[in-house]
Amino acid sequence: MHKYSIVLCVALFYLLCVTHGSVFPKRYQTRKRTSNEFDVLIFTQRWPLTVCFLWKKNSEAHTCSLPKREEWTIHGIWPSKFHSKGPQFCNKTLTFNPKILAPIESDLKENWIDIQNGSEPYSFWKHEWNKHGTCAVAIKPLNNELNYFKMGLKLLDKYNMMDVLAKANISPGNKYMPQDILNGIQKVLNIRAQIMCVTDKTTKESYVFEIRICFDKTLQLVNCDGIYDFPTNCDRTKTLTYPSRVPRYHVTQL
Repeated sequence: MHKYSIVLCVALFYLLCVTHGSVFPKRYQTRKRTSNEFDVLIFTQRWPLTVCFLWKKNSEAHTCSLPKREEWTIHGIWPSKFHSKGPQFCNKTLTFNPKILAPIESDLKENWIDIQNGSEPYSFWKHEWNKHGTCAVAIKPLNNELNYFKMGLKLLDKYNMMDVLAKANISPGNKYMPQDILNGIQKVLNIRAQIMCVTDKTTKESYVFEIRICFDKTLQLVNCDGIYDFPTNCDRTKTLTYPSRVPRYHVTQL
């Protein structure tokens, strides 16, 4: 073939690629992620006494709804991409309906409790469903509102941090280095978790706030490597309080 003909063919091929995106079949093209795609599910449990501390420090009028027993409670199940937040609020047509949760409402009130007393009824569950549940429905076991919340209760029953930490000899009322808590969880569950803290700006004391463990899309435990804020926002050089009572708060100074 003449060299000018070759040049003309190359030019025409390039023009087709530019104007039509690609001459290759779609199955060979790189798919862009849609807004509801994710890599892992983060199951987040929170320590109610620290959550109450955060709530009460904002106003002397605030009171807390705490579980009847000393236990960790559910924050949520969060579909997440590696090294990023989200996805979130994936489907606005999946509106929250509290009546759907009637069969498990009593369990939710104890284990997925809205610690911020005085909040609008069902507002916490509504928020978790709208923000995270509408994305989690991509997985069959969490494919509707009832299944999403039932899965939270199921995961708490199997991976309750009260039990996990106790097996690692970590108990409320004591202080630990953040890495010691992470090591304890890894020893018991054989995965790397995430721990989050809050710090009293006046006393500089830090408290255990949340612990997060991760699952793949088949709901098998996996390392939380690569998730946002991994593995902790705690100061690794200082001890961390695992409080056995609501910490004292300083409303005007925090």
